[in-house]
Amino acid sequence: MRLFSTLLFLCIFHSLTAQSDTWTYFTPPPSVNSLAARGNAILAGTNGAGIVRFDTLGNRTFVNTGNSAIPSDSIRQLAIDAQGHWWIQHPGGFSRFDGAGAQTWSLSQTGLPAAAVVRTLKPAPDSSLYVITDSGAAIFKAGAWSVLNTSNSGLPTNNLWDVAFGAGGRLYFASTGSGIVIWDGASWASYTTANTGIQTINNVYSVALTDSGVLWAIGGINATATVRLAKFEAGTWTGYTGISIGISSGSILRKLSVDERGRLWLLTSTTVSVYQQSAWTHYYANGDIGCSLGTTAPAIDGAGRVWVESGCQLSHFDGQTWGAAGTGLAGPSWGYMYDGIAEDADGSIWLCTEFGGYIARLDGDTWEQYVPTSFGASANDVYSVQADAGGAMWFGLDKGEILRYDQGNWTFFDTCSVAFPSHIVLTSAGAPNGDRWFSLFSTNTPTTGLARYGADGQWQFFTQANSPLPPSSYVRKILIEANGTAWITTANANKGIFRYNGTAWDSITVNNSTLPHNRVYYLAQAPDGAIWACTDAGLARFDGSTWTTLNTSNSGLPSNLTRRIAFDQAGGMYVGYAPQTSGAPGARVAVLRGGVWTELIPPNWTNSLQDEPDAFFVDSQNRLWFAKSVDNNGGVYRYDPMLVNTEEPVAARPLFSAAPNPTSGLLTLRLETPLGGEGRLDVWNAFGHRVLQRVIPQKADTVVPVDLSALPAGMYWVRLWVDGGTGTTVRVVKG
Repeated sequence: MRLFSTLLFLCIFHSLTAQSDTWTYFTPPPSVNSLAARGNAILAGTNGAGIVRFDTLGNRTFVNTGNSAIPSDSIRQLAIDAQGHWWIQHPGGFSRFDGAGAQTWSLSQTGLPAAAVVRTLKPAPDSSLYVITDSGAAIFKAGAWSVLNTSNSGLPTNNLWDVAFGAGGRLYFASTGSGIVIWDGASWASYTTANTGIQTINNVYSVALTDSGVLWAIGGINATATVRLAKFEAGTWTGYTGISIGISSGSILRKLSVDERGRLWLLTSTTVSVYQQSAWTHYYANGDIGCSLGTTAPAIDGAGRVWVESGCQLSHFDGQTWGAAGTGLAGPSWGYMYDGIAEDADGSIWLCTEFGGYIARLDGDTWEQYVPTSFGASANDVYSVQADAGGAMWFGLDKGEILRYDQGNWTFFDTCSVAFPSHIVLTSAGAPNGDRWFSLFSTNTPTTGLARYGADGQWQFFTQANSPLPPSSYVRKILIEANGTAWITTANANKGIFRYNGTAWDSITVNNSTLPHNRVYYLAQAPDGAIWACTDAGLARFDGSTWTTLNTSNSGLPSNLTRRIAFDQAGGMYVGYAPQTSGAPGARVAVLRGGVWTELIPPNWTNSLQDEPDAFFVDSQNRLWFAKSVDNNGGVYRYDPMLVNTEEPVAARPLFSAAPNPTSGLLTLRLETPLGGEGRLDVWNAFGHRVLQRVIPQKADTVVPVDLSALPAGMYWVRLWVDGGTGTTVRVVKG
């Protein structure tokens, strides 16, 4: 704290203090665990967020306990009957929802035992509903429930899994122990290995009947083992293995569905497969679909699209191509976040994770999901997201692949995958001239590398062959100075910092400088232009010629094991750190504001090993975003310091808008009220350098012209001050 009493750069925007603060924790949204479709309604049930309803045009609405009569947001099974009623299984039993009201029955009220395990909800052609359980079948018909079991029928077992409906009211049950059980309205029959010759058909888990009367069934030792497919056609049984239908022998056959065109759809652990005109076509999860597959049977909507539950939340097939549908539910995807938080030019926050099925975007209060494989990527693991000066977003993926999003347009880059085929794109940074740098790392080789994508569209690669980068150096952060010099950290190589000025390399280590430690995890540039480094021996500040160290001995820094650093636009410095003793309780983030350190602990925070912050980011509203390094499961914390000025009332600030934004050069500031005194206009670039300063007379009009034509394209902060130090900042993008 003594050291920083004299560092005036922390007071660039004058002294602000926290009146109050707020925490928000965004957890990953609940997954889709049930599907139903009929006509123009496609329903996706979630475990905690109710139902997401899509129509065949892709429009999306949310149905939950807050805006409808459904009694629970924990949806276990879904079905839509012939009259269009939604049937919902939830912890309280079953509900029938007609769009306005819901009628609910407990398991006991259906006639089933209270402990019955519900496996399938199936609507019959006559609008009745069948609830298939391990204790028989409950049937809702003509407003009343009845139960079909071994005690009141010739059903040979109560342990049922599925049902299909045939002509004349014929029923086909999938059962454990009795194979396929058929009721023709007069008598019962069972088909097992003994009378079909099909191996593993004693236990059946899914059945489907085509319009032409062909019966299909999935059988096996148990529901999660490799199972076989059986077909009954024209009095003849035929058995199939995975290999015999063209898929891997290890694929688990899960569910069957039949569409209105008579096609059979088979969901396996690796494919969605369709059988038509005596031939199989297979669509692979890790290829055609681009997402892992769930266990819910395919659902077919009125437009003929096939929907499946997947790691992308939902995937659908229109007969030609596979697409992904995000649920729009709040939160990032599950996984490790690395450098997975950034903000674009319109203020939207983008979040991405390794192991996640999609990229999440928070635009105001609205969440959207984007699936990288939909734009050409080979996988959906995302390790980094960064915004460039023009507001475009860059996403670092697996296998050296990169995505760029710019005003609704996605561009896929796979050039790096040739030079670095098994590498992840760990982070990126933009240069003032428009170049884009990327770091790539592989644990398989293990090697590291850098790629530079020039503003002219040309690529340049740096490896151990043409740079001093050591193997396994794990470049965690790249920082580009205003003069174009690239700074590169080497956290796990213990080699300090490497710099490249466009023609030559040099390095900064403890041997040739006063850098306190060679293990450097992160870099950031303060608003005054100084470069800060996070090391295992505290923070190091470089003013252009010398290094100054900030540690626990000379300040209130809580730990010397610093990992992340970020600056806000109100003079605050945030530091993320690991505790001196691994796993020790307490905070992992501190903020230095006005010369005072404050440790930040989110509500309900729990300490664990490797819980230091990752994805450290301050947005344009001075809010800090971060995630735990390892055990975050995709959740992200947002801290809003709720800053207000202590010298004058908030209302005294000159409030203004700037237009057009983006601008090609000429900008007009429109003040809500005339200035209360002489004003000062400052413009700061993305590197924290003041690039324009003007004095605004006290009697100036409420319209203030500003000319940015001489400045290069990029992002700027326009700040208007009045006497007393109060001011307002607006972010502007210059094209």
